[in-house]
Amino acid sequence: MVHTFQAPTTFALDNQNHMASSPKTGQGYLSGPGLHEYPVTYAVVDGIALHAGCIDLGPAEEVEAEAVRIRESHQKRQADLISEALPITTAVEDIQRGIGLPTNSSYLWTNGVVPYTIASSVPNQSRVDDAIKHIQEKTAIRFVRRTNSNASRYRNYIEIISNGDKGWSSSSIGMRGGRQYVRFSDRHSWQILVHEFLHALGIYHEQSRSDRDDYVQIQWSNIQDDAVGNFQKKSSAVDYFDYDYESIMHYPGTSFAKDFSKPTIVPLKSGVSIGQREGMSFGDRQTVAKMYERFFQKGYTGVWRAGSSRYGLWANDDWSGFKEKWQDWSRDGLRLQDIHVRRVGNTTRYSGVFLPGSGRYGLWTNVTWSSFVDKWREWSGQGLRLVDLEVHRVGNQSRYSGVFLPGSGRYGLWANVTWPSFKAKWQEWSEEGLRLVDLHVHRVNGENLYSGVFLPKPGGYALWVNASWSSFVAKWQEWSKRGYRLIDINVHKVGSSNRYSGVFLTGSDGYALLANVTFEGLKSKWEELAAKGLRLIDLEMIESGDQAADFADASFDGERDEPILMEPFGGIFGDEVQNKMLAIPDPEDGGGGMETGHNGSPTAARNMEFHGELVSPISNSALMAEESEEGQGGIVFDDTSEDFASDSDSDGDGGLVAAE
Repeated sequence: MVHTFQAPTTFALDNQNHMASSPKTGQGYLSGPGLHEYPVTYAVVDGIALHAGCIDLGPAEEVEAEAVRIRESHQKRQADLISEALPITTAVEDIQRGIGLPTNSSYLWTNGVVPYTIASSVPNQSRVDDAIKHIQEKTAIRFVRRTNSNASRYRNYIEIISNGDKGWSSSSIGMRGGRQYVRFSDRHSWQILVHEFLHALGIYHEQSRSDRDDYVQIQWSNIQDDAVGNFQKKSSAVDYFDYDYESIMHYPGTSFAKDFSKPTIVPLKSGVSIGQREGMSFGDRQTVAKMYERFFQKGYTGVWRAGSSRYGLWANDDWSGFKEKWQDWSRDGLRLQDIHVRRVGNTTRYSGVFLPGSGRYGLWTNVTWSSFVDKWREWSGQGLRLVDLEVHRVGNQSRYSGVFLPGSGRYGLWANVTWPSFKAKWQEWSEEGLRLVDLHVHRVNGENLYSGVFLPKPGGYALWVNASWSSFVAKWQEWSKRGYRLIDINVHKVGSSNRYSGVFLTGSDGYALLANVTFEGLKSKWEELAAKGLRLIDLEMIESGDQAADFADASFDGERDEPILMEPFGGIFGDEVQNKMLAIPDPEDGGGGMETGHNGSPTAARNMEFHGELVSPISNSALMAEESEEGQGGIVFDDTSEDFASDSDSDGDGGLVAAE
């Protein structure tokens, strides 16, 4: 039998939060994302079985009856094992399969779409609109109003009902099937509904993590006797990411306290607060992105370095929209540092990373090799240097795009060659005092072809190419500890697997790497790391299929690892500028140009293979071209530099040369 306390149905509100407890409690079972028939304590409040203060298990009578059935089933299973003389390893009553937020859970909302209705009795329904707007702005989850016309399509849905003037709201965990309720107190703000919606999406309370004792201390002596079960730790939890003190899913410090002048939860890290109800934290956003990644395209990868001041990102736009953003932001004191171009269906989509800069700048995109190298030679002779090269395929043809910024001295480009040719050129030019600053690898007819940009740089240098994630991240960690920083990453496909290549130069600043995540995961991490003084310097996208996300830890504080993006996203962020997230018009495709860097409208230039513009070219040293059967590029030679030491294994190739 399930034991319940026979007590009055009066209940005590947690006056620091939106949860409830009751002297009438019971022992039931919770199945949901990450767990199966997991034993939990619940409180009976207004006939509803509530676990952990706001997790709705259903009507108390039904929960009790189900608990009896489950217990009898477990006992029978145990008896069968005994009679068969089998080891009793799984016949305990708390049979479980891990707790947490597994990405393959059947309790996740299909395609990240949550159908919902709102009962007419819910007052101030704009609170619901505000909660949904917040979640949709911060995640890829989309809410759809269920109507008579689409009811047959959306059989599983949430109905938001009024919980009257009560001081608690509640929700089930995950998608339960059919209609499920979110009880929303008339007293509560939209932020409380966000908390309950995240339960409905499949997220548990933060302090129930299996590792919580490493981050908080529970003050058991100050917890109400009938609420002890609310602090149950899910010992078999599958915990994603680091413990998040800032989560909207974390209990406040005095939750269910006997004496509210004293805490029930004490953070072990100084200077942090818990229990905020302002909105989703970065960790909440990354958790949702990770949980629901199977429904959305992955393949976004980013490299971060220490930085300050303003920064910008504009992603997934057509040429017209991207060009407009490039021109606007360049006039506003930012410079495009990195570009990524990819085909989406029959369209070409552009993404770029922007950082503060001054002086002239150029961009030439989506052109043939002959057009690109002509422009490279022309602009190099006018005081610009290629700093980023992108190659994408359109049918059977390679198309080239490049970012140009002010520079002087020697420079080199070696493109579309096999690894032996590229490695030899990398060694040769590195000894001549140039450093590889940008690398692109793409697959043509079953073969990897390498392209690289070389500029004068001092110090040591390293390169690791065509490696699995485990090999690449091991090399990244090893070389980062030796004083090298990843400055450029390339991800390409070989069959169904991702292969990683990276360029390293000497450095001692902060750094981070996030690989093969959904766009929402990248977006959230980009905003979070920027607030911590890191700036995105390189962006990659690749079709990733069903592969699991790869993630590497940042060097500081152990940062850790994240639908198909249908709209452009981005903005300028930082102290000097308000966030700009502008709607972009539709139009055409392809182009580029060079600007002086002065404010004002650019002057139209003669049309080349693609439209662009050129303003006030200035003369500079002429390029001495060098041609090869296997690649096309050139370099202006001067002095000599370091010795090369090779380093390779069966998974990845490359090496590191330390500065003398």
